[in-house]
Amino acid sequence: MTASNTHQASDSISGQDVFAEISSLSKKHITNMLQRMIESAEDYHSWSLSDEDGARVIKLIKHKQRIICSSFTFQLNKHFSEFKSGSHSPKSEKAAREWQSLGISSANGAVEINELQEVTSRYSEAFKEFDHTILKRLQACIKRSRASIYESPLQVKRLCESFQYAIDSLNLEVSYKIALYHLFADRFIEALGPFYRRVDQTLLDHGMLTELPPAKFHLRDIEGLSESRAPEAMQPDQTISMLMLLQGLKEKSRQPSSGYENLFPELKERLGECGIDQYEEQIDQLSLIFKLIFEDEDLPSPVKQQLSRLQIYVFITAIQEDGFLRRSSNPARRLLDGIISSEVEMARNGNSDFSGIRYIREHIDALASLEFITVDSYAEMLDGYKVFLKENEASIRQARRVEATQKILPLAKTRLNEITQPLKIQGTPLILFQKVWLPLLVQIGLQQGMDSDTWHKTIEMVKKQVWSLIPKSSSEEQEELKATLPHVAHSLHRAMRSLKLAESLQQSLRDYLKLEQQNVLEETARNVIEAKRRTRSLGAQSFDSMDDTTEFDAMMQTGVFQVPTDMLDTMNASKPSEPKKINQVKALGTGEWVNMVHEGAKVLAKLAWKAEDSSLFIFVDRDGTRICEIDAINLSAKFESGDVSLMDSAVDSEKTQFSFMKNL
Repeated sequence: MTASNTHQASDSISGQDVFAEISSLSKKHITNMLQRMIESAEDYHSWSLSDEDGARVIKLIKHKQRIICSSFTFQLNKHFSEFKSGSHSPKSEKAAREWQSLGISSANGAVEINELQEVTSRYSEAFKEFDHTILKRLQACIKRSRASIYESPLQVKRLCESFQYAIDSLNLEVSYKIALYHLFADRFIEALGPFYRRVDQTLLDHGMLTELPPAKFHLRDIEGLSESRAPEAMQPDQTISMLMLLQGLKEKSRQPSSGYENLFPELKERLGECGIDQYEEQIDQLSLIFKLIFEDEDLPSPVKQQLSRLQIYVFITAIQEDGFLRRSSNPARRLLDGIISSEVEMARNGNSDFSGIRYIREHIDALASLEFITVDSYAEMLDGYKVFLKENEASIRQARRVEATQKILPLAKTRLNEITQPLKIQGTPLILFQKVWLPLLVQIGLQQGMDSDTWHKTIEMVKKQVWSLIPKSSSEEQEELKATLPHVAHSLHRAMRSLKLAESLQQSLRDYLKLEQQNVLEETARNVIEAKRRTRSLGAQSFDSMDDTTEFDAMMQTGVFQVPTDMLDTMNASKPSEPKKINQVKALGTGEWVNMVHEGAKVLAKLAWKAEDSSLFIFVDRDGTRICEIDAINLSAKFESGDVSLMDSAVDSEKTQFSFMKNL
């Protein structure tokens, strides 16, 4: 219609006639939509009813189709008449906003009201611009100065009222009514987009408030009609046929499937049967895109199955968004490209465990349940997919590390037990090997393997550490020991740095090693003087390959074998529960004196050293001679039995006097 013809039509047709035409058009179009809705009920799968009850409802509404349509149009006529007469007072306007005004008041009615309210609120955002624009143009038709948005006869809430009135005469149970409200929302309300456009454009063509531009959706409707295309270019029957076809394909995409197929050849054929050919370009291009996706041998089948469910939604976006297929920046296009590239790369690299298929499936399930799909939905899905990939990969790698640690840990423990057997025989605590050498061997085994050069050099270093903690019995060994101890201490320091242990723990272990080395030197000196021969289970072993520790030290770069937290948890998983007196034990400070029963006699003992984690304690007597090394659990047991107790004031005086005399 040209501009001149439009003006001529608006001059020759009065506003009252336009209002009557819109009323007649609405009744005809809505009746057609109701009939289509009822005819499509057999293909509807969201009844929230059993199959038997669903079949009963379908049979009933088909039998009562004429009553439903006539009752609905009767209410629609009433709403148009009320709007034209302006009979709504402020009180009646308020009542119109309350569903109780329909006469629903029973306990089951509350459920019914909630469902109607949910349907209304679900679509209020999508159609709000049409609500405002159509209302203003209808006011212009009858020259009504003021009207509430809820008085518009075509507002979603008023249509819901009409449908409630139409099915109320059927005397159905509330569960059947709720099921019909679901059908009404999914098959009728969702199809209102083209109808609203047609009404708005008809009013505009008749010159009703031409200064108002045609209304648009705030959220794009799932039917996928282009907002930029004038609605008069599409015939009503074609529109409804297309909506029903897309709705059926949408229902199909909601169901999970073990297979996948290209829907676009079927879509093109069925649209052609309806005389709709304006979307052939989009269909052909999307058909090619998904054909390439389905034929990609590197893309896993589960991913193809899920992406196939997006076909109808991508088509809807394509006909909504001008130039969609040409713009790689479009969120839907970026979603497809992002998923395909990531999944193919993971499949090629053998990292199928890192796949985001679980997120894709769950998110498409969520998208399929929405009433409206916006372009932003694709962007949100892509962002969530990327986050999921990172978190999923991290959790799987962590699980793999834990599993590998559980396999290597027993092997490393067994090898370490073999080497440290002489220390166990002589009663030397193994805290250095538990805190440093065991984690280091596990990390080396994980990163480089138990046949690597680093593993063998570390084993030799452990042997040398054990050798250095066994007292010697000859002058030659004494000299060798004195020369070895500094190298051993330095290598331990390098090993702790490579594990990146906490500085407080490193200092504690250095202090412990210093005490142990001092004790070994003192015992060696006594052995040499007394010519007491001791076992040399490791003394005769050759350490020629490790005489120079420079090569080992060079391998122990800072943090190179740092142990992740999850691996530490795995290695410490077998720790026993803490005893009752453990807090008292942990409270002991280095240099503190206690009463201790030792070899049947009560002695005064000083805590010379405690582990950073309070797992080991070393006590000496008044002369500084070591009395015992004891772990936290056994020390706690001695506190409970009374064999160890905190020093009282009388003994404190005795200790002070002794220290003064000793210094003197």
